[in-house]
Amino acid sequence: MTPLPLDQIGLRWRHHISALWWLGLLYRRPKLFREALQALPRWPALRVGAVLYLHVLPYLLLLSVVGRFLLVGVFGLELAKPPPPDESLLLYHAVQIASGIAGGIASGIAGGIASGIASGIASGIASGIGVGIGAGIGVGIAFGIAFGIGVGIGVGIAVGIVIGIGVGIGVGIGVGIGVGIGVGIGVEINVGIVIGIGIGIAGRIAVGIAGGIAVLRAYYHLVHLFFAWPTPQGRWYPWHPVAWDDLCSLPFPGLDRLLVAYVEYDPAAGRQEIERLIDRYSSQRMAALRAKATLLAREVGQETRLDRLDAIVTRLPEGDKGFLRFIPQLRELVGDIAQLQRRLDTQDRPFLREPTAALLCEKIKNFQSQISGFPQPLAREFRAAAQQWLQRAEAQHRQTQVVLLREPTPQVFRAGDPVDRTKEAFVRRDGVLGELDRQLTLGSGCPGLILYGRRRMGKSTLLRNLDGFLPTSVRTVTLSMQDPDAFTSLADFLNRVAQELRTRWPELPGRAADELTLKPFYQLLTACNARLNDTDQRLLLAIDEYENLDRKLGEGVFTEDLLATLRESIQTHRRLTWIFAGSHTIDELPHAPWSSYLVSARTLEIPPFSAAETRLLLTEPLQYSSLWDRDDPKRPRFDPQFWGPGGIERIQQEAGGWPHLVQLLAETAVDLCNDREQAQVDTALLDQAIQKSIVLGHNVLRELMNPKEATPAEWAYLRGFRTRDTQPPPDDETVYQALRRRLLVETVNSEWRLRVPLMQRWLRERG
Repeated sequence: MTPLPLDQIGLRWRHHISALWWLGLLYRRPKLFREALQALPRWPALRVGAVLYLHVLPYLLLLSVVGRFLLVGVFGLELAKPPPPDESLLLYHAVQIASGIAGGIASGIAGGIASGIASGIASGIASGIGVGIGAGIGVGIAFGIAFGIGVGIGVGIAVGIVIGIGVGIGVGIGVGIGVGIGVGIGVEINVGIVIGIGIGIAGRIAVGIAGGIAVLRAYYHLVHLFFAWPTPQGRWYPWHPVAWDDLCSLPFPGLDRLLVAYVEYDPAAGRQEIERLIDRYSSQRMAALRAKATLLAREVGQETRLDRLDAIVTRLPEGDKGFLRFIPQLRELVGDIAQLQRRLDTQDRPFLREPTAALLCEKIKNFQSQISGFPQPLAREFRAAAQQWLQRAEAQHRQTQVVLLREPTPQVFRAGDPVDRTKEAFVRRDGVLGELDRQLTLGSGCPGLILYGRRRMGKSTLLRNLDGFLPTSVRTVTLSMQDPDAFTSLADFLNRVAQELRTRWPELPGRAADELTLKPFYQLLTACNARLNDTDQRLLLAIDEYENLDRKLGEGVFTEDLLATLRESIQTHRRLTWIFAGSHTIDELPHAPWSSYLVSARTLEIPPFSAAETRLLLTEPLQYSSLWDRDDPKRPRFDPQFWGPGGIERIQQEAGGWPHLVQLLAETAVDLCNDREQAQVDTALLDQAIQKSIVLGHNVLRELMNPKEATPAEWAYLRGFRTRDTQPPPDDETVYQALRRRLLVETVNSEWRLRVPLMQRWLRERG
């Protein structure tokens, strides 16, 4: 219906429905009523209160008389003052109640108007509504509820809610336009009725209990049962008290299940209602939060892509009460599952996917066990969601196993980028690691290291796989000078190193956003050294491709002050070890006197693979991978017979032990085996692999034979091997030293020949 505006309501009969509508609005939405009332001037507001009260007064009288008659006449409650024997019982009750109400109204209005005007209509409205609702419900509904408790829901609901909405609230509303009006009529009527009733102790207890139930809206809980049990009726929710009454002070058990059912019935309206309760209904907020968590859990359970799970659970609410306290831990657990799925998605080789897929299934099962101890609804809903995840993960695992059975030989060899030992063929360089360990653990501290090795000899692979091979007290930081974030400017370089340090020790001085210069950078290193000393640890700071530092010095991007700072750090910070890794010795760098700045640094050279290292790489390529347990029979291995008679030795000889070329030959041989569906390498296949490697490795072989820094005389001498296997050493001392340093030649009967046969094949066919 469309009610009349408040200021247009009079005492006419046709205004009666509008008056009851406004009274009902105050009952269920007092804030809206207050806003409408505050819009009126002072005296019209007083008139509205009186008019509304007069509209509801007949219902109040009728309810009070009937309620008292039922309690005393039917249920036999004792009156403190028995009625005269010559009077009709009903008439006596009517007179007593009328007089009590009259007195309450008189004193309430008289004192209420005065105090309401004195304290101000605005504040009177705000407080009067609150008190008026409480007192009005307590009086108007008290007898109906008490009666309902005694004889059943039917009459109680009819009298206590239907009439009480229009009547009892009307008492508080009609005069609830000011503090005094709210307090006066609310309290005075309450007292007047109790005195007027004059019942005994039992009756007063009943009135008190009933009033409390009415103020708290506790009677709604009987109605709530029909909405929530045994099955939540989502389509009925718009008629639930919470949907239309803003003053339900007691939480409704199972309301979250009802809200979820409502969302399933009407998704848009249901989600909007949940957000409304969270924002504006404090007594029902927790139920709404449980409903929201339940819906998100079901959404995440239906997600087909497990890598997206963590994005969904970030929408879960947080808090410090109840189940909300467990949300951060839940997000972390789900994030681990999503991260593992992302790792699985990046693995394109079945032999790598299989252990990761198995680990994913195991992690989801562990999640189900862990979530069981969480409070509801998290335990119930996320266990169900995890069961759906497990089905998808197990399907992935089965599919991977099927593909793996069809893959005759796993391809684990990789010639190119630095090797990831988790999923690619890797061999530990025990000789280099042993010397590195000795230098790092010197009692007086290591005076800096130059890690020297020719191109494609495995320097970057070694640096990126140090974790796990050095003592646990040694931490590592590796920075590549081919990273634009490190070489664009001096500040970029300093900030990049500082970023890595603060990642490990956030408590170090300064802020991540600071633009560092050499002085605060050195102070940061000093603080880091002190931290290491306190914890009895050491830090390895590795600068890979350090030749780029020299080039930037030549371009003026860096200054020699950086080298002076590094030298001072090497000499002072004994817990820090600087390692400069590159394919040039310091005397080959032209733009700064590196030898004087790194005079105390010691040189470690990375040699080619030994025969034993090549054999280990080709037979146990994933020995150090963390994807399998150490004794797991599923870990990819290659029997020496796979490479054919003398195959391992021939690969070592053709590559000259050059790590990149060993990987290239092995990778090509495995690919040919799979293409031809051969179970192992034979002589003919290995010959073809060698020939194919010359083409596949063309760029690398050209760079190794004729790099841009090589002189024309060096290349002229090497071209002589196109037509002969050996030739006399060069007369030019510079060429002589350069070719020996580049590990390209070896001496045979006082003559030189190319040390790597694969290089000579390339030179003759493509050089």
